[in-house]
Amino acid sequence: MKSMTRFAVSMLGVALLSGCGASKMAVKPELKAQVQTVALIRVTDPEAYVANDFGNPGLMFGAVGGAVAGVSAMSVGERVNHIAQNAKFSVGERYTSALQTKLQTLGYQVKVIDAERPKSHQLVDDYTKVDAQGADAVLDIALQNVGYATEHPMFSPHWRPAAQIQVAMVTSTTHAVVYQEKFMYGYHNPLMSGTELDAPESYQFKDRAALFADEAKLVEGMNASVDAVVQAIGNNLAK
Repeated sequence: MKSMTRFAVSMLGVALLSGCGASKMAVKPELKAQVQTVALIRVTDPEAYVANDFGNPGLMFGAVGGAVAGVSAMSVGERVNHIAQNAKFSVGERYTSALQTKLQTLGYQVKVIDAERPKSHQLVDDYTKVDAQGADAVLDIALQNVGYATEHPMFSPHWRPAAQIQVAMVTSTTHAVVYQEKFMYGYHNPLMSGTELDAPESYQFKDRAALFADEAKLVEGMNASVDAVVQAIGNNLAK
């Protein structure tokens, strides 16, 4: 987990726009029906787990307030990363394992492969360079950001697990898109397009003190976010 401080501050602005224009779920049944074996690209950990404090009251008071919110996000992000490291939590490993199990449950044969991405938070940019090892399709998951967030100073100031996940499945021969989707878990933004998944109330914390009162539950909340997205992907890829 490197460059965490830079991420925690910059995400306050970037996350507002990063999903704009992203397409909602799209599945091509005629192509999906031809897929029996899936090459699952090993999911890459983000550079850092982030904390986006959009519910900080300071955001209502201009640049100075925004700076205060940025400091808050950085502080929470540092703590979340520290807790994740101590727990030896890897969201990439969790996604890879859970997706492999889910796909096998659905009747697919699965090969876990490795492939280079432009950056850790981006999908592979050229699937012609991916060795699918004879699989019918390649499944790619990019973790654009994972961590915790608040949503609104008045209406939703509590912390909850939050993530933005990009998914793409392409055929291994023509690289035609079989399935694509963007998920927004926990934190929602009306300016962003995608599939929204709510974080359960059991993983919503009224303030920072509550968030850090139970470190095991904090990590469990991020695990739950993975399981929810994997379940949704499985629903869309069910035969």
